[in-house]
Amino acid sequence: MKQTETKPVSMPCPCCGAAGQPVKPATLRALLKPEKAAQVREEGSYFFCGSFCGAAACDVVYFAPGSQIFLKDDLTVRVGNKESAPPRPLCYCFGHTMESIAAEIEGTGRSTAAVDIRRRIREEGCSCETKNPAGRCCLGTVEQFVRERLAGSGQEAEVAEPQAGGGC
Repeated sequence: MKQTETKPVSMPCPCCGAAGQPVKPATLRALLKPEKAAQVREEGSYFFCGSFCGAAACDVVYFAPGSQIFLKDDLTVRVGNKESAPPRPLCYCFGHTMESIAAEIEGTGRSTAAVDIRRRIREEGCSCETKNPAGRCCLGTVEQFVRERLAGSGQEAEVAEPQAGGGC
């Protein structure tokens, strides 16, 4: 019987130790500067380090076990969770930033970002795999940021439940 190789579901970042999430080589090639994108191996296993874990102090964005590391300066976009100065993108397809969401919450007591993203995905589609450094839909990250921001302001977080077909 042939044994199949399984890819790890997470891998600790070699810099900060945070759990890196798998990301496809296509994401790296789309977002790395050309000279770095040329180094991406199609058969390679790559991981993204950029969760809400204090990762701003870690410059590693992508890594492959035991070999390659790509830093935030190697990318053509800003990695919102790794930036300390605005703008700090959360939604790369439709332009929502930490600052725009925080300003809406401050001004209205709520955020419509997730609703806007869902609507626009339905109407326009999205390109998360090649625009978002995480290589996946931003809705979970946006909703987590909204919950934390509302909780920090003493408000109860109201995040709409995902609807069928409401994400990427």
